[in-house]
Amino acid sequence: MIKTVGKVFLTLIGITAVSFVGLWLYTQNRTFPNNEDMIGNSTGNIYNGGLFCEADSHIYFNNLSDDGSLYVADSDLLNFKKLNEDKAVYINVDNNYIYYVRANNTRENSTHNILMYNNTGIYRIKQNGTGLKAVSYQPGAYLTLKGNYLYYQKYDVESGLFLYQNSTDCSEEKLLVKDAVIPAAVMENKLYYAGLSYDHNFNAVDLSTCNTKAVLEGSYLYPILHGGYLYYIDVKDNYKIYRANEDGSDPVMLVDDRCSTYNITNSGKYLYYQIDNGLNNQICRIDLTTLKAETLLSGDYKQI
Repeated sequence: MIKTVGKVFLTLIGITAVSFVGLWLYTQNRTFPNNEDMIGNSTGNIYNGGLFCEADSHIYFNNLSDDGSLYVADSDLLNFKKLNEDKAVYINVDNNYIYYVRANNTRENSTHNILMYNNTGIYRIKQNGTGLKAVSYQPGAYLTLKGNYLYYQKYDVESGLFLYQNSTDCSEEKLLVKDAVIPAAVMENKLYYAGLSYDHNFNAVDLSTCNTKAVLEGSYLYPILHGGYLYYIDVKDNYKIYRANEDGSDPVMLVDDRCSTYNITNSGKYLYYQIDNGLNNQICRIDLTTLKAETLLSGDYKQI
């Protein structure tokens, strides 16, 4: 009787151990899904290099003091933790993972750079810094997360620099646009972007058919949909910054000077921009309610 009980006990222990191992392997290999409205970072941040991303009271960022390595900090900026040695740009965050473009080939520390394997690519990592997974080993840029899909530029030596879509489990990569365009927004199964090589229209590509059409004809650069408005740099009007209704109506010039980049605060209160006219280059901001502008610093700045 005792031997029988012992055998049953050992069998139960074995089954429990196997179950725990199986569960651990399942959770390690499983990709946890997002809500369809999950956004990995703001459009303005991605246009400016995606060097930081705020999510769930944490800030994930490219630490310039450590040659761009990936860090996380509490929103009060009291606790800092290094997550990965990679120089991380175009950072996106969801509820479980961090996605970024590896840019080790641009490190200032060239000796450090030589020791790094696969200096470029697009990667996913858990928020505790473990479980690094490659989305693509090819050079990439302008990585954008929406729902359960990633959108990014990918460079291939034979084909060139084009826009791709991939699932967050990295299993469904497909070519979307055969041009080096930048994702501006993803809504209602369409990805919106400004044309580059063939036109400067505000275009949309259907994510099911990959058919592209012009939504608004014009000369758009870095379009941002925010708070019911469409913000953009007008290429034909000396790169000045405009704001219009989302349907393109009633455009209003916000900055009457040549600009190289801009960004909008999450609250929609301020628009920060870099004047780049070669005479009085400066970084400024404009209150989007009063339309009053002020100069913050003179000089040349980027990735604001």
